[in-house]
Amino acid sequence: MSTDYSRSVRLGGMAAGVEETTLRERMEGALVHLTADGRMPAASETLDVLVADLRRWPVRLSLDPGRGPGRLDAPLIRRLAVRATEIDPDRPLRVGEAQSQAPLHLHVGTAPPPGSTVAGAPDGHGVRLRHAGHPFPRLNAPGTGLGAVLTAAMLAGEAFKVVAGLPEGKFQMTPVVDFCPVLPGERPGTVVTPLPALDQVLLGGGGAIGTGIALVLDLLEATGKLTVVDKEVFEKPNVTSYSIGTLADAAAGLSKVRLIDAHLRRIEVTPFHGTIQASIEAVDAGTLPWPRIVLGGLDSIEARHDLQRLHADLILDGGTGGPVGTTVALHEALPTGPCLRCFFKPNHTGKSPEQRLHELTGLPLSRIARGPEPLTERDLEGLIDQQRELVSQFLGRPVCGLINSAELKGRTDDTFRPSAAFVAQQAACLVVGAWIARSTGLLSGPPRRIEYDTRFGPRPDQMIDHRLPAAECVCQKDAALINLIREARRIHH
Repeated sequence: MSTDYSRSVRLGGMAAGVEETTLRERMEGALVHLTADGRMPAASETLDVLVADLRRWPVRLSLDPGRGPGRLDAPLIRRLAVRATEIDPDRPLRVGEAQSQAPLHLHVGTAPPPGSTVAGAPDGHGVRLRHAGHPFPRLNAPGTGLGAVLTAAMLAGEAFKVVAGLPEGKFQMTPVVDFCPVLPGERPGTVVTPLPALDQVLLGGGGAIGTGIALVLDLLEATGKLTVVDKEVFEKPNVTSYSIGTLADAAAGLSKVRLIDAHLRRIEVTPFHGTIQASIEAVDAGTLPWPRIVLGGLDSIEARHDLQRLHADLILDGGTGGPVGTTVALHEALPTGPCLRCFFKPNHTGKSPEQRLHELTGLPLSRIARGPEPLTERDLEGLIDQQRELVSQFLGRPVCGLINSAELKGRTDDTFRPSAAFVAQQAACLVVGAWIARSTGLLSGPPRRIEYDTRFGPRPDQMIDHRLPAAECVCQKDAALINLIREARRIHH
């Protein structure tokens, strides 16, 4: 099975304003070289995420283990090489000194060697990033798993600007970045508190953001119980856009909830392979725990509205999007408002994904509703030749996976914005950071909306606003009914 770079190349082409074939040629000619200080706390975790993020592009990738006290040890080098091969066996990680005189050189640590382009280091739950010529301050705290993922994602973001060849005005090289997703207004490393155990928490969506959240929780060594809800299976295009999962996982056709379950080593996961609506029915039937906190990683307004109907105490919704798919956002929603319907207004004019899939493929809506069932030869009966030729490419795959399939998205929705792992990971860090802040009492006050474009970087003084409920929203008009539903679920669970 060959690696499918279609989504990362499409995002890069959109961001650079060039054809995808041009962007792919540009990426294939790029060399990204890595070095690191193995003595730095969380250096190995940062490298693990960074190597995977960069290997999800068709670039050449090399790693110099270094020498002296900070040299990377052999087991880590082997693990990184395996990680890269699991994503693309045809583009192995080259170990040794850089082959080129002027490669794009990323360093993990606070004392980058000469020739480094940009260096990054986790400081507690946050990140410190410095371009060449800008020294690091003394770090405030050892890096955590959250800081490691954020550092890797932001280093990958800096590489993306160069590798994709973003034109002037479409990005910003910020020479100094200090950012903490737990308390964005504070300096990194000043807020480090013991994590609470996950309790009555649900992860809604196992896609790009959901797998990013799973990655962060695992590297934070989080414990407790977590319900994971998603209706789709892990497919080949997901390998280069999600934070976990390999070509072997795609070949096995793992459901996304099982993929996340296997990755969360210290958390007791209840996987629910189905829609958010079905999970609500299971909650009310008593077969699924009612969540008090929801971590959201969904990509449609309809699904977000369904998520709100869980009527949890708090929803922390992560999102990606914007003009080219590089914008990340966090929406904090309450049952009393602002809820996700206040943030995301209903679209009464657009067609549902199911309707668009029906119009393109000719598959009956009743068949599309049986989403988890794989397509068979029998489903080709009654289709016209053009539809039969199209659908036959997907025999053996579940119908639900086709709704967001890269092969069909380009035909059904010209506004499709594929995400990249380094973008989705930054959204995931906002979600997990908010969970830490809200569940430990570090932060109270009104719900926030946080948003920034990863091409320009976070600006804590400009990217946060507080939201009030929309007066015409369901959360205000039906407040008494919502409270009755919440009370019934509280008693039932």
